[in-house]
Parts: sequence; structure tokens; C-alpha cells
Amino acid sequence: MNDHPAASRPRRGPHRDPEAHEAVLAATRALVAELGYKGVTMDRIASRAGVARMTVYRWWPNKAAVITEAVADRLAPQPAPDTGDLREDALLWLGNLVRTLTLLGDPSVVTGALTERGEAGRAELRDLLRAHAEPATALLRRGVARGRVPGDLPVQAVVDGWIGYVVYRTVFLGQEITEADLLDLLRLLPPSPSDGAAGGTAD
Repeated sequence: MNDHPAASRPRRGPHRDPEAHEAVLAATRALVAELGYKGVTMDRIASRAGVARMTVYRWWPNKAAVITEAVADRLAPQPAPDTGDLREDALLWLGNLVRTLTLLGDPSVVTGALTERGEAGRAELRDLLRAHAEPATALLRRGVARGRVPGDLPVQAVVDGWIGYVVYRTVFLGQEITEADLLDLLRLLPPSPSDGAAGGTAD
């Protein structure tokens, strides 16, 4: 009679030694920083971590899976900034999104690691962008409530436009986005109703 159900065992490979597991993730982060996403291989990861190549393959099916786990804790969005200035809040949020998608200076790290894992990876990329959209949506709605932007501002369309701009420039064009670029983007936000009213009363 089996008193130890198989369901309690890990699905892939034997139990991971915590020190070796962290050594592999640390080696992966270092190699990505040195060589870029394309330069990282499972052999190089194993060699840098000081573990057998087959050990790495028992724990992860490919380098995309290793890299995804190695950088996962750096991908979480920050809470919506609240400096009291809507445009400053939006600038901080945009800067965080750019840093996330250019993790370790290479836009291929995040997008490559996720998309090369097939549909599961693409779903994770969509989830990542949705998670980053939430703080932007919150700060814009707060701006509407405070009268910083018009009440009929299409919040979701603005957030989608911001994300689309950053993804297009960093991932598809491979271009660096500067703070000046982000400030130009934010100039597209309509002025607050009070600004318009003040301008309309001048004779």
C-alpha cells in the first residue's frame, strides 16, 4: 500500500537543491547581462553555475524557461505613483515600463524569453502588459477625479496607446526611449478643464 501519493512529488525532475537552483538563476542573470539573450545557452548556464548540463535540463526545458524564472521578480509593476502631479506620475510609470521591457539593457530578454516559450509565453507577456496597465489606468482615473484632465478622457485608449508606443519602439524597432521622448508623448494628454476655462476668460 502506498502511503505517499505521487501528487506530492514535483512534476519535472527531482527535488531542486536550493543552493544549486539559485546558482543557476544567478548565472543566468549574469550571462544575459554579459552576452544578451541570444548569447546565452544551456551549456553556458550550467558551466557558469557549476552544475551538470543535465541538471539544468531536468529543472527547465530550455533557456527561455530559465531566463523567464531568473528575471521574474524584476517584472512586477510598481504601484501607481502619486506625486500630486498627473504628468509626473505618468512619466514615472512610463519610465518603469521602459525599464521592464529593456531589462538588463536588452529588449530581447523579456520578449524573447516569453515569446519563445510558445503560447504559454505569449500569454505571460500579455498578462505582464495587463498588470503594468493597471497602475496607469488608476493614475489617469485619479487625474480625472481631481480635474487634472477632462472627464470624458478615454482612459483605456490612452493607456493602450502608451503601452503600444513603448512596445513598438523598444521591441520592434530596437530604439532607445529617452525621457524627452516620454515627455513628448505626455504632451498629447489634453489640458485640464480649469486650464481651458482660465484661457477662455482672458480678454
